[in-house]
Amino acid sequence: MYKYVIRRMLLVIPVLLLSSLVVFGLMRVMPGDALTALMGESGNVGEKELAKLRKDLGLDRPYHEQYALWVWQMVSLNPGHSIFTNEPIAVSLKKAIPVTLELASLAMIIGIVIAVPVGVMSATRQDSASDYVGRVIAVSGLSFPEFWLGTLVITFAAIWFHWIPPIGYVSLWESPWKNLQQFLIPAAVLGFRLSAATMRMTRSTVLEVLREDYVRTAWAKGLEGRIVVYKHALKNALIPVVTIVGGQLGVLLAGTVVVETIFALPGMGRLTVEAILFRDYPVVQTNVMLVAATLVTLNLVVDLTYAWLDPRIRYR
Repeated sequence: MYKYVIRRMLLVIPVLLLSSLVVFGLMRVMPGDALTALMGESGNVGEKELAKLRKDLGLDRPYHEQYALWVWQMVSLNPGHSIFTNEPIAVSLKKAIPVTLELASLAMIIGIVIAVPVGVMSATRQDSASDYVGRVIAVSGLSFPEFWLGTLVITFAAIWFHWIPPIGYVSLWESPWKNLQQFLIPAAVLGFRLSAATMRMTRSTVLEVLREDYVRTAWAKGLEGRIVVYKHALKNALIPVVTIVGGQLGVLLAGTVVVETIFALPGMGRLTVEAILFRDYPVVQTNVMLVAATLVTLNLVVDLTYAWLDPRIRYR
């Protein structure tokens, strides 16, 4: 187990290096730079002033020097300052990470709470009305993109009927109740999307496990149906479900970008979108690297969860 964990942690290094090269190259391929965007905000700037600003910010250096300097800053845990706002990136992340973490956690909880019970219900009541309802919910979750569903919710629930508070952000420490109200709908929009694939996988795996001999033996012994399903069948059916949930982590983080932008939540997704629009290289690169490191870590946790669900699994 320990050798496996160490080997997986060592594999993080080439993954992050490749990610850094990709994001660095993509930002340089995009037309314009941060100073071009800044000129659009502040008016005309002379060529001499523009050249001086590029030199001060290091944008006139060769790409390999810019890349090496940025990698050194990341390794030393000092990502530098935003080109556009001149605010330390660490300060921006300190404000944005809790917002994204709260949104992603709530969305994941809502998605699992919807997916697993509905998937089990569909499997145990195959081809019934409940099964068809569950399948319709799953197909709807796969069909409706977050931006469409989020816009629909804002239009009807917030603007027309005033069922939910208007878009915006209230800190958890300022007002926990208002904070929950602000996050519940965005998290539900994102969680509904995440629940679809998990729901379908739960139904399929539970159906497969219910046909196993040991489950039939449990039925033959006269055990209560709920005990057979949740104690004997569900635990063995969860390994593929955990795999799907792990695969949904990337979808979850990508979805936060859309949802935070629609609902005006000041998280990492919205910060990244604004940084891309202003060609704020350091902010975009730091955010992408942080997301890449998070995904690699979470995937390792998902892999280790298999051994907890099924003790027969061994890592070498």
